[in-house]
Amino acid sequence: MRLASLAPRLKAVAPLAITAAAVMTAATGASAVTVRLHAPAAAKVASAPAAAKHTVLSLPAPPAPAAQAPSSQLPVASRTGARTGRVPRPTHLLEASLLVTSRSPLTHRQLTLVRGTSGVHQVQTVTAGTAVVDGHRSSVLGVNPARFRPWTPRLTAASQALWQSIARGELTASFDMGHEANLPLGNTVAVHAAHHTVPMRIGAFASVGMAGVDAVVSKSVAAQLGLRDGTGLVLSAPKADPVQLRKTLLSELGPHVHALLLRQVIVIRDAGEFLTRAQINTVLQTAAHQVGKPYVWGAEGPDSFDCSGLVQWSFAAAGIRMPRVSQQQWFAGPHVDYSHALPGDLLFWHYDPTDPTDIDHVAIYAGNGMMLVAPHTGDFVKYVPVPLTNLAGVVRVDPAMAGQIAW
Repeated sequence: MRLASLAPRLKAVAPLAITAAAVMTAATGASAVTVRLHAPAAAKVASAPAAAKHTVLSLPAPPAPAAQAPSSQLPVASRTGARTGRVPRPTHLLEASLLVTSRSPLTHRQLTLVRGTSGVHQVQTVTAGTAVVDGHRSSVLGVNPARFRPWTPRLTAASQALWQSIARGELTASFDMGHEANLPLGNTVAVHAAHHTVPMRIGAFASVGMAGVDAVVSKSVAAQLGLRDGTGLVLSAPKADPVQLRKTLLSELGPHVHALLLRQVIVIRDAGEFLTRAQINTVLQTAAHQVGKPYVWGAEGPDSFDCSGLVQWSFAAAGIRMPRVSQQQWFAGPHVDYSHALPGDLLFWHYDPTDPTDIDHVAIYAGNGMMLVAPHTGDFVKYVPVPLTNLAGVVRVDPAMAGQIAW
């Protein structure tokens, strides 16, 4: 599909606002590792105004260079108050391969089954659930700080201030959630879950290295929120085929269980099938119809989107079940070189220099160096040139593979 055939259709669908490309920094649940000691509370940003209406589709200016990557230090707010025991430093780190979650606590039989599955090296139980953090729906893990610390990326695991913050009962938000949801670092916000509301101080923005995890608290705080312990399990299987392992666990553990591939695992496979021309057209036209709608962190449509929400919405219109977050969408098909990118391929970026394997952003390639994208908070869905700075790679979506890992 050529740009020449796309542009007239874009003009016809709705008044569109096409502007220069903005820096892309957000993806639902994405993570980065930066800590800012004694950081002031982040200022609230007013909601984006309604998109201006235009009757002419104009070509955008070349994209601006990508923003400077985040600092290699972790944002942790200063704190005075009650002392807690020192969280021990890990003697070694573990590779987190899968995150298993369930609506109800995993049974002894299920835990025994997981531990006995071929390739599984080690497991760690957690509390998994959802909560509304300062008005934003979030995926939350409740953890034992000492036991969970070795499962996180190197810089996160090394930050004593961060783990003491969690042990004190404070909330650590993912880097992307903290910045894109404009959470006030160092301030107390309302956290609501399971009919319980708990005032909670946001102690840090940091990576936990697990796709879709927006916030981490201690298990005792999770219990105060009414979240049920034992509803999650992190497992390490460094030598196993992660896709096959996931398939095995889902078949054995029964319904209402999810198993998420984590960012450390990169799967390269031959594709079973690619998108048809009709599907590509549907994906692009659906995304084009969203141009001008505001970016909102965590939004899945129809009135607003984040970057991965726009991808999921557009592919769903073509009958393709996609994972929800960009880190999972990274596994939705084989990786191809950007020089071989075709319309309908997915483009990915990373912005954290301390964790180059992390995925922070996604867009839909539209051909001829252009893309359809939900950029970041304060901006709108756009049709703009592709900025190559910090480009992590290109994925050609295989519907069968995407469906296997969708959640």
